[in-house]
Amino acid sequence: MAKTTIDVGSNANDGTGDDLRSAFISVNANFTELYAASPVTSQISLAGNTISTNASNANLKLLASGTGVIELEGIQIRDNHIEGIRSNEDLIISASGTGNIVIGALRLNGTTISSDDSTSVRINETLHVNTIASDDSTSVTIDDGLLVTGTLQANTIDTNSISSQDSTAIQINDALNVSGTLSANIIDTNVISSTDSSAVTISDNLQVNGTLTATSITGLTVLNNSTQSDGTVTHAGSSGQQPLDSFVHATYRGAKYQVSITDATNSRYGLDEIYVTHNGTTAFISTTGVSSTGSSLATYSADISGSNLRILIVPISSDSVTYKFVKTLINV
Repeated sequence: MAKTTIDVGSNANDGTGDDLRSAFISVNANFTELYAASPVTSQISLAGNTISTNASNANLKLLASGTGVIELEGIQIRDNHIEGIRSNEDLIISASGTGNIVIGALRLNGTTISSDDSTSVRINETLHVNTIASDDSTSVTIDDGLLVTGTLQANTIDTNSISSQDSTAIQINDALNVSGTLSANIIDTNVISSTDSSAVTISDNLQVNGTLTATSITGLTVLNNSTQSDGTVTHAGSSGQQPLDSFVHATYRGAKYQVSITDATNSRYGLDEIYVTHNGTTAFISTTGVSSTGSSLATYSADISGSNLRILIVPISSDSVTYKFVKTLINV
């Protein structure tokens, strides 16, 4: 119903207005309508500057109509969005005292983000940070794989494995200082040096598939006009001519071989020395040696076959014989 208005007449006490009974009927009607209105009959209480609900455990809802928003000082709430309404101002959410900001299972306290359940805090998209550091003296621990698609800069990396996700090599463009032990299947570098006056020590075998160039190697003589290497071959089942070794005659003028012969089947052993040279078309060979039988255990010859000079053997028997040799090749 609409508000009932009391007729108070044109002038005071002129008798033209409502009588007392009619006036209070209108008053009662207005109060009845007022008390029936939702702000009064609802479960909301207003006391001082506090708006609260009367019903136990009831929610307090603010609801805008249509596309309208709920506007407070500096912010507005639109559906499930909380937005700032003043230009270029921050939206600040802070807890009181030592309290936390809790969002789902995440807890924010100062600069710390933690999980309230037993699961990890997950970041499923790209994370860009300038610094990752520990609050104490312990190391920062990464328990899973670390994939760096850009540049990784670090003063110290303590890890068991560093690998690339594709076939390209890992590039270290600055000096690499290893204070402990460096273990690697392959090291592709121009310089290996020590940060102090001590020597770089390689305690295991050093295999160089290319050319090893050094100013000096303690315990070895640096060869500038020759090459040293060794090898082994085993022949069995034939007493005919068989190969021992070969080299490119255009590269090397001659060679010296020391050949250790083991015929374990017949307990015969020998050590022969072979000298060979060539003139580009013909090979020349000379041999000398000693054996457990007093005579040579093999007959040697040499020839030119294509681009190679070959050292050939004719053993004294068809039993299994092993030939281990050390050779020095002298450049052309």
